Amino acid sequence: MFCFTYAGGTSAFFDGIEKHLQELELVKMEYAGHGTRYKESFYQDFDELADDMFRLLRERYLGKMYSLFGYSMGTITLVEVLKRIIANNDMEAPSHVFLGAHEPHPKAELIGFTGDELDEWVKDRTIRFGAVPDKLLNNKSFWRLYLPIYRADYGIIGKYSFEALKLQTAIPSTIFYSEIDTPLAEMTQWKKYFIGKCDFFQYDGTHFFIQNHHAEMADVIKNVWENR
Repeated sequence: MFCFTYAGGTSAFFDGIEKHLQELELVKMEYAGHGTRYKESFYQDFDELADDMFRLLRERYLGKMYSLFGYSMGTITLVEVLKRIIANNDMEAPSHVFLGAHEPHPKAELIGFTGDELDEWVKDRTIRFGAVPDKLLNNKSFWRLYLPIYRADYGIIGKYSFEALKLQTAIPSTIFYSEIDTPLAEMTQWKKYFIGKCDFFQYDGTHFFIQNHHAEMADVIKNVWENR
């Protein structure tokens, strides 16, 4: 299962759920400028990001049955990578896709900020989402290191247009959501793109509900694999 992380995140984000998925091999993808690839330049848009992820996926693809899992920003990565997989006939399409914590519509609130305003918005949003430990909330060294990463990711999210997304596939999908953060009424819009079997699973919590529900979400994933 190839995994795509959230804005500002690293491949280590999936370590928690991986512990409950010993039966599967998780290929935790790392974006340029993040984690182990911190020395590389940030992407300018999702085309750059998806081209890079597709290239790496093909390198690690072993010709076996596989799935894709995108969380938050990773859902956009997933659909853009999936477009490239479908357009290329040299590898099989995934047997299933898992998406969580992102509605399929543009983030209009990211448009029109000045640099300083965007930095403050990013800091506030990141803190509210629970992505920053309390002890680091006012740590200047932390923000000096990580704010450019969050800024770069939110910058390309703000430029992304779901209206321009040309994708419609019968590949079965599973959608994870929190009613507080990503209401079902908005998450059902994924059915415009995934027109086959599409199941929805609700969890308590805010944006990073996965952190408190690793085991339950892993059970859903295992059940899908066992019944594919």
